[in-house]
Amino acid sequence: MRTRDRRSFRVALVADRFLNPPARGLDVIPILLEAEWGVIQLPADDYPSEVSRPLLEQVAEQAEEFHRHGYDVIIIGGRAGLDKALADVGLPKFDRLDPATARALQAFLRKRAQPEAASRGRTAGSRTKLS
Repeated sequence: MRTRDRRSFRVALVADRFLNPPARGLDVIPILLEAEWGVIQLPADDYPSEVSRPLLEQVAEQAEEFHRHGYDVIIIGGRAGLDKALADVGLPKFDRLDPATARALQAFLRKRAQPEAASRGRTAGSRTKLS
């Protein structure tokens, strides 16, 4: 018997300041976990461009793979150089939010449409390998 694939087919590219927030800053991890979103961390803002550029290229390649397979990809916060890295691999501009509150992020996530990949009715026995 095949079981339903439990992945949400949703990935957020998240600014470091929301994953490692300063005191009293917004920590998005519990919110994203509750909403069943995957996370790709963006390089910290204080990384020099010679460090962040190759990391952003890797993020863009991963985002392209997820996008090509019908995942919903969003950006929370941002990072200098991210838009260029995404454009360089041919990706469209993803929806973006720089949330001030947990409630704003929760509302943004709730309004997202079902990802194309989720509507394909995948089962655990029929997973598509991301290559």
